[in-house]
Amino acid sequence: MKYEKEMVLNNMSFTIKKGEKVTIAGRTGAGKTTLTNVLMKLYDINSGKILIGKNDISKISTKCLRDHISYISQNPYIFTDTVRNNITLGRKDILDEQINELIQEIGVENVFNKLDKGLDTEIKLSKLSYGELQVIAFLRAILHKANFYIFDEPTSNIDFQTEKMIQNIIDKISKTSTVIIIAHRKSTIENSDKIIYIKDGQIEKIGIKEVTN
Repeated sequence: MKYEKEMVLNNMSFTIKKGEKVTIAGRTGAGKTTLTNVLMKLYDINSGKILIGKNDISKISTKCLRDHISYISQNPYIFTDTVRNNITLGRKDILDEQINELIQEIGVENVFNKLDKGLDTEIKLSKLSYGELQVIAFLRAILHKANFYIFDEPTSNIDFQTEKMIQNIIDKISKTSTVIIIAHRKSTIENSDKIIYIKDGQIEKIGIKEVTN
Protein backbone atom coordinates (compact mmCIF):
# COMPACT_ATOMS: atom_id res chain seq x y z
CA MET A 1 0.00 0.00 0.00
CA LYS A 2 1.23 3.52 -0.85
CA TYR A 3 0.63 6.89 0.75
CA GLU A 4 1.19 9.37 -2.07
CA LYS A 5 4.49 7.99 -3.48
CA GLU A 6 5.77 6.40 -0.28
CA MET A 7 5.23 2.67 0.33
CA VAL A 8 3.58 2.29 3.74
CA LEU A 9 2.82 -1.45 3.87
CA ASN A 10 4.84 -3.89 1.80
CA ASN A 11 5.25 -7.67 1.40
CA MET A 12 2.67 -8.58 4.05
CA SER A 13 1.27 -12.09 4.15
CA PHE A 14 -0.40 -13.76 7.12
CA THR A 15 -3.47 -15.78 8.07
CA ILE A 16 -5.85 -15.21 10.95
CA LYS A 17 -8.03 -18.21 11.69
CA LYS A 18 -11.65 -17.92 12.72
CA GLY A 19 -11.87 -17.51 16.50
CA GLU A 20 -8.22 -16.53 16.99
CA LYS A 21 -7.04 -13.71 19.20
CA VAL A 22 -4.21 -11.99 17.34
CA THR A 23 -2.03 -9.10 18.44
CA ILE A 24 -0.39 -6.73 15.98
CA ALA A 25 2.67 -5.31 17.72
CA GLY A 26 5.33 -2.79 16.80
CA ARG A 27 6.64 0.65 17.58
CA THR A 28 4.70 3.84 16.90
CA GLY A 29 4.66 4.49 13.16
CA ALA A 30 5.38 0.88 12.22
CA GLY A 31 2.09 0.55 10.32
CA LYS A 32 -0.15 -1.21 12.85
CA THR A 33 -3.13 1.15 12.68
CA THR A 34 -2.73 1.55 8.91
CA LEU A 35 -3.03 -2.22 8.55
CA THR A 36 -6.30 -2.35 10.49
CA ASN A 37 -7.63 0.62 8.50
CA VAL A 38 -6.97 -1.38 5.33
CA LEU A 39 -8.88 -4.33 6.80
CA MET A 40 -11.89 -2.04 7.29
CA LYS A 41 -11.58 -0.58 3.76
CA LEU A 42 -10.73 2.89 5.00
CA TYR A 43 -7.83 2.75 2.54
CA ASP A 44 -7.56 0.92 -0.76
CA ILE A 45 -4.58 -1.34 -1.45
CA ASN A 46 -2.44 -1.02 -4.58
CA SER A 47 -1.69 -4.72 -4.98
CA GLY A 48 -2.42 -8.07 -3.38
CA LYS A 49 -5.64 -9.36 -1.81
CA ILE A 50 -7.34 -9.51 1.56
CA LEU A 51 -9.61 -12.51 1.87
CA ILE A 52 -12.33 -13.31 4.39
CA GLY A 53 -12.79 -17.01 3.84
CA LYS A 54 -12.65 -17.17 0.05
CA ASN A 55 -14.14 -13.71 -0.44
CA ASP A 56 -11.98 -10.82 -1.61
CA ILE A 57 -12.95 -7.77 0.49
CA SER A 58 -12.66 -5.58 -2.61
CA LYS A 59 -15.79 -7.39 -3.82
CA ILE A 60 -17.64 -6.94 -0.50
CA SER A 61 -19.58 -3.72 0.01
CA THR A 62 -18.12 -1.38 2.60
CA LYS A 63 -21.40 -1.37 4.57
CA CYS A 64 -21.59 -5.16 4.65
CA LEU A 65 -17.98 -5.44 5.77
CA ARG A 66 -18.31 -2.88 8.56
CA ASP A 67 -21.59 -4.40 9.74
CA HIS A 68 -19.50 -7.44 10.74
CA ILE A 69 -16.57 -5.56 12.27
CA SER A 70 -16.59 -3.75 15.61
CA TYR A 71 -13.72 -1.28 16.02
CA ILE A 72 -12.82 0.12 19.44
CA SER A 73 -10.22 2.87 19.34
CA GLN A 74 -7.90 3.94 22.13
CA ASN A 75 -10.11 7.05 22.44
CA PRO A 76 -13.60 5.55 22.88
CA TYR A 77 -16.52 7.39 21.33
CA ILE A 78 -18.78 8.49 24.16
CA PHE A 79 -21.51 11.11 23.80
CA THR A 80 -23.32 13.21 26.38
CA ASP A 81 -26.32 11.05 27.23
CA THR A 82 -27.22 8.30 29.68
CA VAL A 83 -25.00 5.30 30.26
CA ARG A 84 -27.79 3.13 28.84
CA ASN A 85 -28.00 5.05 25.56
CA ASN A 86 -24.22 5.00 25.18
CA ILE A 87 -24.37 1.21 25.42
CA THR A 88 -27.52 0.49 23.39
CA LEU A 89 -27.20 3.32 20.84
CA GLY A 90 -30.98 3.47 20.90
CA ARG A 91 -31.62 -0.21 20.15
CA LYS A 92 -34.80 -1.25 21.96
CA ASP A 93 -33.96 -4.97 21.78
CA ILE A 94 -31.02 -4.56 24.17
CA LEU A 95 -32.65 -4.77 27.60
CA ASP A 96 -31.40 -3.58 30.99
CA GLU A 97 -31.36 -7.20 32.14
CA GLN A 98 -28.89 -8.08 29.39
CA ILE A 99 -26.64 -5.16 30.29
CA ASN A 100 -26.68 -6.00 33.99
CA GLU A 101 -26.04 -9.70 33.37
CA LEU A 102 -23.03 -8.81 31.22
CA ILE A 103 -21.72 -6.40 33.85
CA GLN A 104 -21.84 -9.24 36.39
CA GLU A 105 -20.37 -11.80 34.01
CA ILE A 106 -17.26 -9.81 33.16
CA GLY A 107 -16.79 -8.44 36.67
CA VAL A 108 -17.07 -4.68 36.18
CA GLU A 109 -19.73 -4.03 38.84
CA ASN A 110 -17.51 -1.57 40.69
CA VAL A 111 -17.57 0.79 37.69
CA PHE A 112 -21.36 0.94 37.70
CA ASN A 113 -22.03 0.72 41.45
CA LYS A 114 -20.58 4.20 41.92
CA LEU A 115 -22.97 5.79 39.40
CA ASP A 116 -25.68 7.79 41.18
CA LYS A 117 -28.55 6.71 38.91
CA GLY A 118 -27.16 3.48 37.48
CA LEU A 119 -27.85 3.12 33.76
CA ASP A 120 -29.88 6.36 33.86
CA THR A 121 -26.80 8.35 34.89
CA GLU A 122 -25.99 11.16 32.47
CA ILE A 123 -22.38 10.80 31.41
CA LYS A 124 -20.18 13.78 32.10
CA LEU A 125 -16.79 12.95 30.66
CA SER A 126 -14.90 14.88 33.29
CA LYS A 127 -16.29 12.63 36.05
CA LEU A 128 -15.34 9.29 34.51
CA SER A 129 -11.84 7.93 34.08
CA TYR A 130 -10.42 6.90 30.72
CA GLY A 131 -10.66 3.25 31.78
CA GLU A 132 -14.31 3.60 32.80
CA LEU A 133 -15.16 5.11 29.43
CA GLN A 134 -13.37 2.17 27.79
CA VAL A 135 -15.49 -0.29 29.79
CA ILE A 136 -18.70 1.38 28.54
CA ALA A 137 -17.45 1.23 24.94
CA PHE A 138 -16.54 -2.45 25.36
CA LEU A 139 -19.96 -3.34 26.77
CA ARG A 140 -21.50 -1.65 23.74
CA ALA A 141 -19.27 -3.70 21.43
CA ILE A 142 -20.20 -7.01 23.05
CA LEU A 143 -23.95 -6.36 23.09
CA HIS A 144 -24.00 -5.21 19.46
CA LYS A 145 -22.19 -8.42 18.47
CA ALA A 146 -19.82 -8.75 15.53
CA ASN A 147 -17.83 -11.46 13.79
CA PHE A 148 -14.60 -9.47 14.06
CA TYR A 149 -13.38 -7.12 16.76
CA ILE A 150 -10.46 -4.73 16.35
CA PHE A 151 -9.07 -3.09 19.48
CA ASP A 152 -6.61 -0.24 19.04
CA GLU A 153 -4.33 -0.03 22.10
CA PRO A 154 -7.16 -1.03 24.48
CA THR A 155 -5.05 -0.97 27.66
CA SER A 156 -2.90 2.10 27.05
CA ASN A 157 -2.96 4.89 29.67
CA ILE A 158 -4.94 2.93 32.26
CA ASP A 159 -4.12 1.50 35.68
CA PHE A 160 -3.42 -2.16 36.35
CA GLN A 161 -6.83 -2.90 37.90
CA THR A 162 -8.71 -1.44 34.94
CA GLU A 163 -6.39 -3.27 32.56
CA LYS A 164 -7.41 -6.56 34.18
CA MET A 165 -11.09 -5.70 33.71
CA ILE A 166 -10.54 -4.92 30.04
CA GLN A 167 -8.52 -8.11 29.55
CA ASN A 168 -11.49 -10.03 31.00
CA ILE A 169 -13.79 -8.32 28.49
CA ILE A 170 -11.50 -9.18 25.57
CA ASP A 171 -11.32 -12.78 26.78
CA LYS A 172 -15.13 -12.87 26.83
CA ILE A 173 -15.37 -11.55 23.27
CA SER A 174 -12.68 -13.89 21.94
CA LYS A 175 -14.72 -16.95 22.92
CA THR A 176 -17.20 -16.31 20.12
CA SER A 177 -15.46 -13.94 17.67
CA THR A 178 -12.18 -13.28 15.90
CA VAL A 179 -10.20 -10.60 17.75
CA ILE A 180 -7.39 -8.38 16.47
CA ILE A 181 -5.56 -6.24 19.02
CA ILE A 182 -3.11 -3.44 18.32
CA ALA A 183 -0.92 -3.36 21.40
CA HIS A 184 2.50 -2.85 22.90
CA ARG A 185 1.92 -3.88 26.52
CA LYS A 186 3.57 -7.19 27.36
CA SER A 187 0.53 -8.48 29.28
CA THR A 188 -1.74 -7.99 26.28
CA ILE A 189 0.72 -9.50 23.83
CA GLU A 190 1.39 -12.61 25.93
CA ASN A 191 -2.34 -13.39 26.16
CA SER A 192 -2.78 -13.78 22.38
CA ASP A 193 -2.85 -16.87 20.17
CA LYS A 194 -0.64 -15.21 17.59
CA ILE A 195 1.57 -12.10 17.58
CA ILE A 196 2.40 -10.33 14.32
CA TYR A 197 5.37 -8.01 14.80
CA ILE A 198 5.53 -5.14 12.30
CA LYS A 199 8.55 -2.96 11.61
CA ASP A 200 8.78 -0.22 8.97
CA GLY A 201 5.58 -1.36 7.26
CA GLN A 202 6.66 -5.00 6.94
CA ILE A 203 6.21 -8.15 8.99
CA GLU A 204 9.32 -8.68 11.08
CA LYS A 205 8.19 -12.00 12.59
CA ILE A 206 5.12 -13.97 13.65
CA GLY A 207 4.95 -15.65 17.04
CA ILE A 208 2.46 -18.40 17.85
CA LYS A 209 1.50 -19.37 21.39
CA GLU A 210 2.43 -22.91 22.26
CA VAL A 211 -0.48 -25.08 23.34
CA THR A 212 0.20 -27.22 26.41
CA ASN A 213 -1.85 -30.17 27.52
